[in-house]
Amino acid sequence: MDIVVLTGFLGSGKTSLLNALVRDVKSKQQKAAVIMNDFGHQNVDAHLVDEEVEVMPLTNGCVCCTLKEDLTAQLHEIYLEHQPDIVFVECSGVAHPVEVLDACLTPVLTPITTHVDILGILDAVSISDDRDYPEDIQQLMYAQLKYSSTILVNKIDLVDTTALLEVIDYVQHTFPNIPYQLTQYGDVTLDVMQHQSQHISGHEVAHHHSHLNHFIYEIETAIRQHALLECIKQLPGTVYRVKGFVNIEGYQQQCIVQFVPNQLDIKPAAMQLPSYIVVIGYQLDVVQLKEIFDEMVISS
Repeated sequence: MDIVVLTGFLGSGKTSLLNALVRDVKSKQQKAAVIMNDFGHQNVDAHLVDEEVEVMPLTNGCVCCTLKEDLTAQLHEIYLEHQPDIVFVECSGVAHPVEVLDACLTPVLTPITTHVDILGILDAVSISDDRDYPEDIQQLMYAQLKYSSTILVNKIDLVDTTALLEVIDYVQHTFPNIPYQLTQYGDVTLDVMQHQSQHISGHEVAHHHSHLNHFIYEIETAIRQHALLECIKQLPGTVYRVKGFVNIEGYQQQCIVQFVPNQLDIKPAAMQLPSYIVVIGYQLDVVQLKEIFDEMVISS
């Protein structure tokens, strides 16, 4: 089987990319399976994948460290039980790809694995807005692309031509030996991948997300959309990702909420799950966040 690791920072579009690749595999009459890692103990994105595909979630930890052994075990289990042609591993947005790659290259998997590739996805909006990320987060974002077989510059429809040219220039000069593709909504096929060997020095293996944490807020009642928008506006700049399922007044269906800085998406979801929001960021003050979300509920 082939293994494709999808890596990229929080909110870059990995799940959209995953769904596009799954569609491509199905169109070729092949069988796909998915392992999805989320930093917290609630996995929002696992509910957004094609229902016909076997999805195994890895939650409450990061696949590059605390869940590394679990990843190897699940890859082996998927092969034995489902015999897929390809397995997609969607990393947490804070995962370091070197350790994920190492988990995919263990001796137990070598006899059953044909290729292991890393697709790195870059959010053109986030990289072009000059956001002042802490140094360790910048190092993580760089590493998530440095070891990629191919880089996808995503969300190009959300930036103007000048900004896009600056992003392309950054990719070309920072990663001159890695092929890249431009995309909207992660809509690509497996043909974009160019298999290449991974040369990784042991001293480069490091974890850069020790100061990242998450907060989960459960919501028992429907809320007003205006209250949600005001809540998002009050979040501190250290919040890098917000996602969850929320019951919003005026909508007949539960909504999926997705937010990264300067980008908010709210749309109906064809499912009914417990209502909660997951917040991921840098040294988050959970007391402050609880107060902000409590005010959202009270305002509703």
